[in-house]
Amino acid sequence: MLVPGLRRSDFPALDRFTYLNTASVGLVPASVTGPAHQFEAELAQAGTTGMDEDTEVGILEDARNAAASLLHAVPDTIAIATSFTEALCQVAWWLRPGKGQNVVSTEVDFPSVTYPWHRIAEDTGCEVRLVPVLDDPDGFDVNKIARFVDSSTAAICISHIQYLTGHRLGLAELATMAHDHGAVLIADATQSAGQVPIDVTASGVDVLITGSYKWLCSTFGAAICYLSPPVLEQFRPPLAGWRSTEHPYALDARWKPLARTARRMEYSTMSYASAIALGRALHYINSLDLDQVAAHNAALAAQLVDGLTGRGAKLITPADPRNRAGTVTARFPGRNGETIAAELTRRGIIVSPRVGSTRFSMHFYNSSDDIGHALAMLDEVLQ
Repeated sequence: MLVPGLRRSDFPALDRFTYLNTASVGLVPASVTGPAHQFEAELAQAGTTGMDEDTEVGILEDARNAAASLLHAVPDTIAIATSFTEALCQVAWWLRPGKGQNVVSTEVDFPSVTYPWHRIAEDTGCEVRLVPVLDDPDGFDVNKIARFVDSSTAAICISHIQYLTGHRLGLAELATMAHDHGAVLIADATQSAGQVPIDVTASGVDVLITGSYKWLCSTFGAAICYLSPPVLEQFRPPLAGWRSTEHPYALDARWKPLARTARRMEYSTMSYASAIALGRALHYINSLDLDQVAAHNAALAAQLVDGLTGRGAKLITPADPRNRAGTVTARFPGRNGETIAAELTRRGIIVSPRVGSTRFSMHFYNSSDDIGHALAMLDEVLQ
């Protein structure tokens, strides 16, 4: 069974292989890529004849409004960036914690989540605290993170769902913890947006950023950044350009007031084809019930977990289904998990090698049959 409203035919590549690698790159339906490619071709062939100010604004507003709907936010709190890293660097260098302050993350977060803080620490002397996870994956939760947070914490910057282990953390719990210590919560939703419901308003998250090309099933080159109203009121972007002001098309070289909305983060011309694809992908996602998507992905993960543990695998993904989503990472005692991943991929089961492990990630276009086929191929590899 698939998620109601979803057609597997939107993803024809699934007829050629079993794709269990959305945590790396999601498959993109033709309804997303078609309009983006058409725009690029027309722009290349006809220049500005079909690209005016209204078109430019409309492309970004479509993506912004769709992102606000996905995240249960007000459109004014949404910026359309070019990547997760660009958006986080803007926020990190604005916050710029100094000596005597600290930023809390984990050792299993994607490097883009932690590197901006390491770089800032070189200049300011702030401390970057990474919560250990791999020594005890089952013991990792919000309570363990709390041991590293204190009155000197400026920010908790962490993934909602971890790319490596698949741990799913509670945004509301993290926000409460941060606020109780006078810190801000900056959440990486790149592994969660599009596969689990997110309500930025109800959760109290201060900043939430997601890339476009994984569970949102869009292309490279765009990202979403939510700034809560209290953060937006204070946020002064470290990067500014012609699009940062309230009236960018005035093209006035004199310094003008920054946009009152999160658009002040949008400082330059970007790939508008990527923004078109993001908008179309968000409409595609918004047409589905994310509670049903989350339940579907969780059911596939449970089927895979049962199959892997029955084959002697050791999971670094939480055993409790409430603490995971569509990503399952396993190690095979006495075997190299990265070699196993490479062999599965060679046999048409597309997965990822990660830190000596094999990572599987299932999304709404996958079925129970995909899991069964993957486990059958795994038996051949293990033998």
